[in-house]
Amino acid sequence: MKFHRRLTLLILAGLLACAVAGNATALAPFIDLQERGLSAVSDGKGLMTWDHTTPVSLNVNVGGNVRFALLYWAGRERPCDWNGSTCAFTQPYKDQQMIFNGTPLTGTVIGTESQPTSAGGPILNIGYFSDVTSQVAAAGPGSHSFTFADNNTASNLWRLDGVSLFVAYTDGSDSTFYRLMVWDNLDFAYGDDPTPGENRVTSPVTFGHGAYSADRAGQLWLIAGDGEAGRPDNTTISNNPTLFNILNSANGDQWNNLTFTIDVPANVSNTVVQMNSEPPGQNPDSLLWEVAALRVPLPGGIVQETPPAPPTCPTTVISGPPTQAITTIQDGGSGLASIVVTQSDNADTPVPPFTPGTTQPVVVTATKINQGQSAHVTIQATDGAGNVAICDPILLLFARGSGQPPKDVLADVARIENKVTIHNGRPGFASLELRVNGVKYKVTGLRKGETRTVDISKLMTLDKNTISLLGRGPAGSWAEVTVWDGGGR
Repeated sequence: MKFHRRLTLLILAGLLACAVAGNATALAPFIDLQERGLSAVSDGKGLMTWDHTTPVSLNVNVGGNVRFALLYWAGRERPCDWNGSTCAFTQPYKDQQMIFNGTPLTGTVIGTESQPTSAGGPILNIGYFSDVTSQVAAAGPGSHSFTFADNNTASNLWRLDGVSLFVAYTDGSDSTFYRLMVWDNLDFAYGDDPTPGENRVTSPVTFGHGAYSADRAGQLWLIAGDGEAGRPDNTTISNNPTLFNILNSANGDQWNNLTFTIDVPANVSNTVVQMNSEPPGQNPDSLLWEVAALRVPLPGGIVQETPPAPPTCPTTVISGPPTQAITTIQDGGSGLASIVVTQSDNADTPVPPFTPGTTQPVVVTATKINQGQSAHVTIQATDGAGNVAICDPILLLFARGSGQPPKDVLADVARIENKVTIHNGRPGFASLELRVNGVKYKVTGLRKGETRTVDISKLMTLDKNTISLLGRGPAGSWAEVTVWDGGGR
């Protein structure tokens, strides 16, 4: 199974900020799975008129062993806490705390989009997600009804649009191989929105399913809120007729959990899907697009190759002085074609000679020039298949003088970068306060010279996260902090 969102970042800094909802969060690849007998089922319920006290039921007929189960819900807050440029919020936010089949959970914020202007003030559109595989798998194959209830009835959104359960399972009676791809996030669109640009459109989803010599039929799932019968919308699907006016509260109360059979023509490797709030000027449906999933058969039982992975480039830091970032670049498939240093601020970053096409590691060492200043190095590595990796270490001074504890802000951190490694100095910090999208996580009892890694994956709720650190220790104390994916170093 392949999951998305990979980026390697290195930071030597301290930070402090509250969670802020950024601009549109287009749907992005989440799961890509290929197996014999792979199938999926889903159900959704509209919650626009929900009383927040009566549990609702999500009914699915699971035809085999569960591979994964994903719970999605979304809504809107008006007026939001507008900070002058976007909607800000602190977690747990409204309708984020729920109960699934008796188990309390706090959803992950997977996407937000702010509308600056509406008749009732600025609006925050927000999407939540929770992995409920263990609860659904425990029920086993068969027809089941899972309950969804509010775990904090005093903290509700202006509108909670709806909830959906998406379950993938293995059908032992089906010998065909299938490829199932799931994209998620929260992409809002209203064609007549007062603010031009991304508030009026969604970003297309491109399913790279691979080509085959004959026509195939695929199953397409779309999950979106805020659609009303009587208002226009359309969904375009490449090599297929456009679907008109499908956002008609199919699951009640302006929630749509839809499934379609689509054509995948011979020798076509991609299918592009886009939900549209149009035509403008006709009060088209507004929509909160949260999930798109596609299943296609792999004829002949041949599992297709997924697109080759780009080169890897884990980075290790040496405190020095001088401070150095040592990046080991390698591609075990088509081999390395080029390594280009596109940025080297306050750093000397030579690339050693290597033979194009090599699958052996190439080590690039960036050495900070002025030890008291920040440094930023960006390396672009390309393999023989054209795949590109951006190796982007940010080297900042994180040290306390005689004034306030050091702090700073790192924005747009990918969800997969969920490990924080602290290389404490001599003297070092006594504690380090992390705030991930506004949620506090405190690392205490740090010893001088200690190296400690903490896992913040449960707090990495957005596709692009804001991470803050605040270091506390005596004057002259320092530490190096690495925010990364925990991969091989």
